[in-house]
Amino acid sequence: MKIAIIDDEPSMRDQLENYILQFSASQQLDLKSVQFPSADAFLLTGGHSFDIIIFDIDMPGTSGLNAARKIRETDENTVILFVTNIAQYAINGYEVDAVDYIIKPVGYYDFIMKFRKAVRRAERIYGSQIVIDTVKGPVGLSTDSILYVEVMAHYVIYHTFQQAYRVRGSMKEHETALRTYHFARCHKSYLINLKHLKGISSSDVSVADLSIPLGRSYKDTLLSEYMNYLHR
Repeated sequence: MKIAIIDDEPSMRDQLENYILQFSASQQLDLKSVQFPSADAFLLTGGHSFDIIIFDIDMPGTSGLNAARKIRETDENTVILFVTNIAQYAINGYEVDAVDYIIKPVGYYDFIMKFRKAVRRAERIYGSQIVIDTVKGPVGLSTDSILYVEVMAHYVIYHTFQQAYRVRGSMKEHETALRTYHFARCHKSYLINLKHLKGISSSDVSVADLSIPLGRSYKDTLLSEYMNYLHR
């Protein structure tokens, strides 16, 4: 899960990032945060690659509230959380469907109470959370962040948008666990996330911008499962 922290105070950005790191470690979640010194700097990125956005409201240039309004013009899903010095500023948060607001100074437990709510909303929007037992220890993943799973050199490899994770076990075991999250077999060595399936040809499938081999014996079943996914 990717989080944007937008605040004109460097110390506040660092504090919030540290809180997120602590929460990530305690909950075994894969959370990545990116800092921005202003709403204008954030808006230059387009703002659509983040699951959660933490806005300070009162900043030089575009305010956090106005930036959130711009985001909502094209994105109804991204979870927004406000941090502010003045409570009355946050009242308008309902305009942009903000999950909550936090008053500065921000204590760890107050932040985590509100941030946990943001994570839960993001999970409902973007997918369920699972924990995989990697060779380096347990890791929490959003199922929607997983592009595909493959067998390689006696390991099962989970490929996400950010990185790959090596896990022990059989492909059959992982296929059974992931089937409820709309994963389907396309090859004896590959399991794909139907959410990210973009196309099917005679010999491969397109997952996001990647090409994955398609086994001939799996094609009809994959097509059937994909049609069921589209009409669920």
